Parts: sequence; C-alpha cells; structure tokens
Amino acid sequence: MLAYPPYTSKGYIPPSRKGKKQTVFRKLMNEFLGEKNYKGQYFDNRLAYLKQNNSTNYLDGPASRSGVKLSEGPQAHRVSKDPKAVLRPFSLNRFTVTNTLVSKDMKQEIVADVESGKSLLAVAVKYKMKIPRVEAILKLNEIEKQFEASGKKTPDLATFASVMNKAFPLYDPQEHGENLTEIPIPSETLHSRFVTIAESEPFGPVDAAKEFGLEPAAETLRKVTEEGEDALNKRRQTRIQKTFVAPMHQGDTTAFKFTDVKVGQVGFRYGKPYRDNRKDRKYAFDNAGNMYAVLE
Repeated sequence: MLAYPPYTSKGYIPPSRKGKKQTVFRKLMNEFLGEKNYKGQYFDNRLAYLKQNNSTNYLDGPASRSGVKLSEGPQAHRVSKDPKAVLRPFSLNRFTVTNTLVSKDMKQEIVADVESGKSLLAVAVKYKMKIPRVEAILKLNEIEKQFEASGKKTPDLATFASVMNKAFPLYDPQEHGENLTEIPIPSETLHSRFVTIAESEPFGPVDAAKEFGLEPAAETLRKVTEEGEDALNKRRQTRIQKTFVAPMHQGDTTAFKFTDVKVGQVGFRYGKPYRDNRKDRKYAFDNAGNMYAVLE
C-alpha cells in the first residue's frame, strides 16, 4: 500500500524534467525540497535552518517560510499530546530522541554550588544529574574562563554558541532526571568467563565480582558518588600488576615469573593470523618500480 504524506504543500511546484512526466512521489519530494541556489543547495527546504525556540521538533507545528503545518492529518492530535514530542526531531519517529542541553543559568548555579563547598553527590541529587555530567560542566567552565583570559572567545564563537544553545531542548530536572544509581561498565566484564559450580551453591553479584577481580558494585557506586568517575578511572590505571613466581621443583634450573598484562600490549594475541601467505596480501611499489609486500 502506498503511503502519502499527511500534509499538502502549495508552495514551489517544479516543472517536469526534460518533458518527462513525473510520478506523484517525485513531485511531492521536489515540493518538499524546494528550489536550489547556485551552489546546488536546497535553501528553501523547511528543514534547512535550525529552530531557535529550544526545540528540535521539526515536523510538528508551523514549518519554515511557507507556513505549512506538517502535523496536519489524523495523527497530529496524538502527537501534540505527547509530553516528549519536543525531544523528537521527527514527531512520528519515536526511536530518534534528541539529548537535552543544560541552560546557562543552571550551569552557573551548579558551579556556584560546588564552589560554595557542596559535594558532587549533593549537587547531582539536587539537579537529578549524573556526576560525570556535573564534572563536565565544571571542566567546561574552566575552559571558558581560559578562553576569555587568552582572548580566544571571539564574537563568531559567541554567536555560534548562542545559535546552538537555542537549537536544543533545555534540561528539566523534573522531566529529564537521570538515573544516579548507574555505574560505568568495567572493561573486565566485556568478555565472558565461565565458572563451574554446584547446583546448590549460592552465586550472587559479589561472587561474580570476585571472579572478575573487581570490587562489589555497591563499593564502586560509593566511590563514584564521593570522588567522581575520573578518580575511579585513575585508580584503575594505577592498579598494581599481579606478579608471582612459579614454584621450582627438584631438577629445575629456571624460575618462571608471571605478570598480568593487557592482551595486545605484549606479544601477539592468541589466534592472530599472519598475512604472509594470504592471496589478498597488499603490495606496493617503490620509486624504482620494485614491488614489495606491505607490512600490516
């Protein structure tokens, strides 16, 4: 069944191409795109310009210059009642959602709260915002001050920031509050690990953390809320490597020392193929025209 758009356009109607008859959908597409400028850009397209009312909902309400309402049709009333419609650039596509932007006033309040001595956890709970996002706001505030001090905050940059700030929906703690109980996924859990246990043996989250060599999730959440995610990442990077010497038996002349390292940093990963005997091995030519194999 052919699906026709729920709106009608009375604007630009393009002529037929070289006398050929256009199909209905081709004509509707050309009406939607509008005229081209000398660069080949569709400057008259109703989606060519950013909205400046803190909304990314392009296909709901009045459209650009022609004044055509694209939400006219049987589903327009249902879309207008949706409280999250402002987060969807295309109203009928509920799978595409735009992120929210923290307003300038709220950023200043967050910076003032942290500078007054409040902890990151207290600020995160107050604004229902994850701690990494609060840390990002503080870091960007420092960078902005550095730009102002060094004279890098030009008028063009300020205009660009103003346009982008008006083009995204603003963050509302009551409607867009984030889940503060989430913790970053450890890299150790990105691969599977199999453990054989008895059917009657209890096995819970703490036991799973021990198998991966990690601390319980509750302890990780406490560190994230108190110290921030950056401190947690630094602690992981400075983790002491586990090293042990294998016991020597009678007749052994060599002691073997084993140290935990990250796969790929030392030696080759098990099962990594060599391309020496591959048919699709890449070759190149030098200035003299001699062919040589490209090392990968």
